Amino acid sequence: MKPLVALVGRPNVGKSTLFNRILRTKSAITDSTPGVTRDRHILPCEWGGREFMLMDTGGYCLDKDEISNEVREQTLAAVQEADVIIFLVDVRSGLAYLDLDVARLLQKHFRDKPVYFVVNKVESRQHALDAEEFRKTGFAKLYRVSALDGSGVADLLDDVVESFPEAPAQKKGDESVQLAVIGRPNVGKSSFVNALLGANRHIVSNRPGTTRDAIDSRFRRNGREYVLIDTAGLRKRTRIDRGIEFYSSRRTEKAIERCDVALLLLDAGQGLEKQDIKIIEMAAERRKGLLVLVNKWDLVEKDSKTSKEYTERIYAQIGNLSWIPVLYVSALTKKNLFRAIDTAFGISENRKRKISTSELNRFLQQVLATTPPSSKSGKELKIKYVTQIGAYYPVFAFFCNDPQLVQDNYKRFLEKKLRQEFDFTGVPLSMRFMQK
Repeated sequence: MKPLVALVGRPNVGKSTLFNRILRTKSAITDSTPGVTRDRHILPCEWGGREFMLMDTGGYCLDKDEISNEVREQTLAAVQEADVIIFLVDVRSGLAYLDLDVARLLQKHFRDKPVYFVVNKVESRQHALDAEEFRKTGFAKLYRVSALDGSGVADLLDDVVESFPEAPAQKKGDESVQLAVIGRPNVGKSSFVNALLGANRHIVSNRPGTTRDAIDSRFRRNGREYVLIDTAGLRKRTRIDRGIEFYSSRRTEKAIERCDVALLLLDAGQGLEKQDIKIIEMAAERRKGLLVLVNKWDLVEKDSKTSKEYTERIYAQIGNLSWIPVLYVSALTKKNLFRAIDTAFGISENRKRKISTSELNRFLQQVLATTPPSSKSGKELKIKYVTQIGAYYPVFAFFCNDPQLVQDNYKRFLEKKLRQEFDFTGVPLSMRFMQK
């Protein structure tokens, strides 16, 4: 197990900026608005040959509103989970009462863990002098850094990794199944993830847009490891303002790009909407596995035909994408949650399926014998053979005398036959017609 390092402190002291600096990327959303980071955000990191997990947290504050209370609880949970704590303060705003509260909390309840006290935004000689005021917190050693330009960060990380226990032998590669939980805001994505994990890993609220970053969580089932990527809900482009909402939307798109299977959650009471179809098309265009989960099914009055009729309506709306399976789930009652994970695993296996060239050509000859292709031009279309190409998703190359003669309806016919013969449930197929 890799050591876990948590960044904590009050809002807007630069935790997410330091998070990005250490990762050498722009993974956490940074903004001058306090409280942008709400959930715990955990990503793998490496320094000096030592690997660890780095956790960004929401700003610890004492406001009484619902979101602030939940962020505070998440921060406390992060500190309890962490092996090492980096406590950040802001030299520019000076020592605040909330800094002292956090200091007392760490010194009283977490004395058994290494705590590195970091004064951030030290970018001038005067700032370095001002940092001395923070010794009032009771920490004997302080680190002066600038997360923005990187000064002082290397010295901090050198000491942090020195506190790690000896690293165990690392497994090569990551064979976990990557599942992106996607959908419009407030359909229950975080509740779905929390129900699977059995803990309040993410903030759940009935206020749309509570999740802003794409958050990764790992769990095991039947000896297999899964990564659940909980994402911000994708809104219509016209409703995305500059700033936080835009970057949250980009995080969702990137989550789709790096997943194996996308789990699209719908609200059973709202059904499939235009934005859901756009999300499905986005995942299909990126050749990701797809599974539609109709959440909050426990709230629907139903009989023996309800789910069948609901599925038929979904397929009528998505047309040629009806190869996507539909399951009915409830994050509240946990109905079909693990069936959804097992189905997603099956889809990930279908996505990796390789069909031998000999088997494919036996299939092709049978299809051509029963339903040969026609051509509007009168010129005969001859499909010679087919083979599977591509490493990460199914791509079939059909070699023929003239690719321009292949009509769209025959392409759809061949795809339908491929799906009937071989199990590609939940997986988009790519078909290329090439001149022999």
